[in-house]
Amino acid sequence: MKRLITLLLGMALLCGAVSPAGAATIEAKGEWAFDFSWTDGMNYRAADDGGDSEDDFAAHQRLRTQIDIIASESLRGVVFLEMGTTTWGQEDGALGSDGKSVKVRRSYIDWIVPETELKVRMGLQGMDLPGATFGASPILSDEDVAALVLSYAVNENLGLTAFWARPYDTSSGESAGSNHFDEVDVFGLTAPVTLDGVSVTPYVLYASVGKDVDGTDTESWETFLDGMQSLGQSTGLLTGDDTTTHNAWWGGVAFELTMFDPFAVKMDFTYGNKDADDDYATREGWLVSAMVEYKMDMMTPGVFAWYGSGEDDDLDNGSERMPSISPNAWAPTSFGFPGSAFNQDSQFALNGAGLWGVGVQLADISFVENLSHVLRVAYMRGTNDADLVKKDATGILADALAPAQGGVFLTDEDSAWEVNFDHTYQIYENLTFILEMGYIRLDLDEDTWGAVGEDLNSAKKLTFNLVYEF
Repeated sequence: MKRLITLLLGMALLCGAVSPAGAATIEAKGEWAFDFSWTDGMNYRAADDGGDSEDDFAAHQRLRTQIDIIASESLRGVVFLEMGTTTWGQEDGALGSDGKSVKVRRSYIDWIVPETELKVRMGLQGMDLPGATFGASPILSDEDVAALVLSYAVNENLGLTAFWARPYDTSSGESAGSNHFDEVDVFGLTAPVTLDGVSVTPYVLYASVGKDVDGTDTESWETFLDGMQSLGQSTGLLTGDDTTTHNAWWGGVAFELTMFDPFAVKMDFTYGNKDADDDYATREGWLVSAMVEYKMDMMTPGVFAWYGSGEDDDLDNGSERMPSISPNAWAPTSFGFPGSAFNQDSQFALNGAGLWGVGVQLADISFVENLSHVLRVAYMRGTNDADLVKKDATGILADALAPAQGGVFLTDEDSAWEVNFDHTYQIYENLTFILEMGYIRLDLDEDTWGAVGEDLNSAKKLTFNLVYEF
């Protein structure tokens, strides 16, 4: 009898070990987006033909699907798949390619430490720093990265979020001959304070950047280098920095005031510093931005402005523009900056470093049900010293900084105008049609750029987007 009882107990334990831990609820949501765009991009290099040879029309599509596997209110897993962005007729969008570009954009778990209010998110996830004026941070925004995030609500007015992210690790797992200077680690802390009609979020960020980090196999690498290197490094005019680990840090605050509704005020201030053993490889700067809006029944008028510190006339003392990691959503406009609804490369810049600008907008214009519009006009000027380019008799620096599609380096003698007129029509509850029209007129100083700015063409775009969300 004892043997029979022991056998039955063993079988029960075995069945319990292999049975599911518990039922899980599966939820799916996502977005199918299609883009048909005509863009006469910003291409002003003297060696080019003014952009006449570039392709103006392109069609794209992208499918994003997020699957939540929910075990309980305290535990869930998330996988975020992305198919595309696919350009029709190219690579995985060509004849017979069958759309092969499928990738895991995010995969993480959310869980709550038992008997506490401490929330934990770990894995490949979306990362943002606070940003009030334009809805995103000029340092790190809308980026996917492997990270560990801890969030805790101290009370109904104060929260704390701390995180560690690892954007790059070139030779992780290697043993013999491993390199100790090939990682980037980012640590951050935010403390959002929310009161009636007021929101203030201070934050600090620290990054350790090894000298041998190589992220050339990632899409974000060029953006990272452009935001972290000094001008002497990025142009290749100054070399030889032997710093083993660069230390970079940022401090800032995002502020929103809504207590005087229908008026709303938004402001951001950010300072950043990246050190180096050699002065020419340092980078330090700041950026401030603000917006005032007045909400009306049929539209929301607003004015906005920003100012970012710029380069002085000396490469040897490092850069005076604020460093950044990956600003992909800082968007005062929808053509020159990353404010487009879908898949439009920024024609001007990713944030306001080295620029100042002022603009007016009429947002949420609506006279017909389900149809809205945004009209925006912005004027921009560089804060970089024109003498930096002028006193380079070789012309090497002017050629390296020559405005091209994807980025513009403006001096304090250069300026630009941008106009956006964007429209959104809600066809169905889950289907949206978006029409975007943009124009940029760039005025480069002849005394500064010489022949580099001779082939000057305005940038224009007309984009049709169709977005299905479920």
